[in-house]
Amino acid sequence: MTAIARTCKRLLAFLLLALACVASTAQVQATPWSYFTPIDINEAPKGGKPIVVMSAQADGLNVPVPAAYFAAVGTPRGAVVVVNAAGGWTDAREGHFGRSLSSAGYAVLAIDSYGPRGITSTLVDNTRLSIFTQARDAFAARRLLVSQGHAADRIAVLGTGRAGTVALLAADRTFLQDEAERFNLAMAISPACILQPVSPKPAANVYMALADKDDLSGLKPCQDLARSFGGAGGNIRVKVYPGASTSFDGHPAMLRKVQETFAENFTACEIAVGEDGRAVIGGKSFGENDFRALIAEMRKVCMGKSATSWTNLTQKANLTLDIIEFLDASFRRQ
Repeated sequence: MTAIARTCKRLLAFLLLALACVASTAQVQATPWSYFTPIDINEAPKGGKPIVVMSAQADGLNVPVPAAYFAAVGTPRGAVVVVNAAGGWTDAREGHFGRSLSSAGYAVLAIDSYGPRGITSTLVDNTRLSIFTQARDAFAARRLLVSQGHAADRIAVLGTGRAGTVALLAADRTFLQDEAERFNLAMAISPACILQPVSPKPAANVYMALADKDDLSGLKPCQDLARSFGGAGGNIRVKVYPGASTSFDGHPAMLRKVQETFAENFTACEIAVGEDGRAVIGGKSFGENDFRALIAEMRKVCMGKSATSWTNLTQKANLTLDIIEFLDASFRRQ
């Protein structure tokens, strides 16, 4: 990629964020922060074409998962599946990545695993939806992209927080072992690295974006996971973003620290996962279909409550550019 192209992409990312800030400035000035919440904080992604992804479930049912498809500008260099974060499917995060990455030449399919299941958030109760279910939805989205003509070897998965954890599941064949066709790249933003394979089976190149102020998931579990993944022959790049919290890529108006008193906290959780994909904690073994029971055991053994979060616009812009550069370098397209 030329220096001019890189500069243009950097300006584009900052412009997108600047426009988002302008749209929310009046609300910030008019409302005391102590109880301020942007009226559009839960707004669905804008700018994409609404489609439906049919996701096959373990019980044999097909769940219609809403999605927004952002067509690439120019000839597609690849495609990205964006999984919704713990707070749900939003314009500020999933929509942002849809617009930014499609402007950089990547088709984007942003999926909403929560909507068809009547869920708005899993921040305070992770039993509401399994991360494995979200991963199944992501693989269903990948299959749809392939059926539409996107190159199977040029598809990535991206997610923030819980969705970053989903991206890591997709990147290791220890998990969802019946999914033979995998993503080529996985981009995990401030993930909770709670599941640690004893013998990782790398399936994708990984970009892990960590927040140095992340007190929801912590740094150490992900740094441990990265060393293990790399030691098993996996290609993983880790970058720590200074001054960033667990939700640093969120709504542009949420710039001050917010105390999430009841958020489930994973900083002390590193759970060994055997080659059979079963997690072992508290002397008990849990498979993919035992996610609710796994969370219940984690609440006894390692989980806590409370975390802080805020959006860091500078680091959100840097992250966006880093992701585009990772995609460009990995797919080797100019």
